[in-house]
Amino acid sequence: MEPAAPRANPTRLNPHLRSRCRKRTPPTPPMMSRRLRTFKRWMRSHGIDCSDALELDDAGGGISVRAVCDLTEGDLVATIPKSACLTVRTSGARDMIESAGLAGFLGLVVALMYERSRGPASPWQGYLQLLPERECVPLVWSLQEVDTFLSGTELHKAVKQDKTLLYEDWRECIEPLILSGEWKLDRDNFGVEQYFSAKSLVSSRSFEIDDYHGFGMVPLADLFNHKTGAENVHFTSVCSPSSSDDEGDDHASDETNNDKLLIDDSNTSSSGEDNAALEMIIVRSVEAGFEVFNTYGSMGNAALLHRYGFTEAGNPFDIVNVDLALLIRWCSSTFSNRYARARISLWRRLNYSGCTSQHTEYFEISYDGEPQLELLVLLYIIFLADDAYEKLSYMVDAFEGPDESTNIVNLIKITRNKFRKVKGHKKPEDIKELLVSENVCSALISLADLRESLYGTSSLDEDMNMLKRCCPVKDRKLCHSLILRTSERMILARLRDYALKRSTGKRA
Repeated sequence: MEPAAPRANPTRLNPHLRSRCRKRTPPTPPMMSRRLRTFKRWMRSHGIDCSDALELDDAGGGISVRAVCDLTEGDLVATIPKSACLTVRTSGARDMIESAGLAGFLGLVVALMYERSRGPASPWQGYLQLLPERECVPLVWSLQEVDTFLSGTELHKAVKQDKTLLYEDWRECIEPLILSGEWKLDRDNFGVEQYFSAKSLVSSRSFEIDDYHGFGMVPLADLFNHKTGAENVHFTSVCSPSSSDDEGDDHASDETNNDKLLIDDSNTSSSGEDNAALEMIIVRSVEAGFEVFNTYGSMGNAALLHRYGFTEAGNPFDIVNVDLALLIRWCSSTFSNRYARARISLWRRLNYSGCTSQHTEYFEISYDGEPQLELLVLLYIIFLADDAYEKLSYMVDAFEGPDESTNIVNLIKITRNKFRKVKGHKKPEDIKELLVSENVCSALISLADLRESLYGTSSLDEDMNMLKRCCPVKDRKLCHSLILRTSERMILARLRDYALKRSTGKRA
């Protein structure tokens, strides 16, 4: 049984905002495309109330949302019934998905594939026709493109692993539904390519709605573009007037690892089967004519490209990872395999470890080139003289202090014959300086060189010149991969500067 289109509730949009828009005489808007006209009709028929203060614009190829008049904090600019969202619960494929035991993103991907396969018969056709066939995320790039554009970057290995895992998901969970014949699924609509395409849309556009619906596609909400640190609009869930007169006022953004935003549904029942609606509220002022931005969280370019298919130049959240395996390779070549294993073992006995992801251990280098503390501790231990190493190994049990700064001070006291007492409270960045010997600085430069060698034979200057010649529209994959690549290489250059400045200071 298909979900009925919800009846539009009387508008709850701010009347002062409507008056503000009427008073302003905007320039003649560009001719609205057919797909946008279709979508706006679909929104009205499904009870989505979008303020006249917002203008949907697809003049640049992609869709953006602009302010028709000045928007101020607290303005309510749209309400979206949860029943208008495409979820496993609202999809016509609900019985099939639930009987197969599919849930989460996988269930939503199947729901999206099913509704797309129905064409005009789908209740969401007016919304689905607005979406691209697939998002330009590395997941749907060819293996040759992944190797060519992402070699050396943080994404290269991760994207290849993703492709393998997603193919296994399709073979184990979706192909059996096709082969069973019970649901009369056409392989042309539920094949591997269609699965990857739908997955790219779900990973880049879905929101976590509530406990009942789980993840879903939220029409209109997914049209707002991202800008780091510049969120203008926030989504919150409230009960509609027919069920409650209370409204939520908590507009703080909650970030998750796998979706754009966790919608605040603190005022919704756990059953989810109420007349709740999602509200879009302005949380930062926007001047008339300017784009209204959402934010997908504080993410570096590797995460943005991986999940959403774009990057931002000068992204302050960019990092570079140095794998522990790379460090072991350097240490083994400088000393020996046995030496490297012994020093890393002591480091672990002191309760240190790197970051982990997909069975890989690594250290982060921040945007300003500063290495992770755990990396500095490991390098410090690697260069300890044999007697200091033995002494530290003997005193491991007495090492742990109440905080990280105390631990570092204890480490230095145990391993140095002469140690000037640290006075007062030291900031973490000051404590780091105790570990940065000339040998450690030299090792950081060597690791930066090894890490940069993964990008191939082209230099950073060559990559930057190629980026300048690149067209963001025609060469989208190349352009965004070069932004990621050059940003990572500039971080490695800052890591070298970090080491050189401190090495020079030690000699001075």
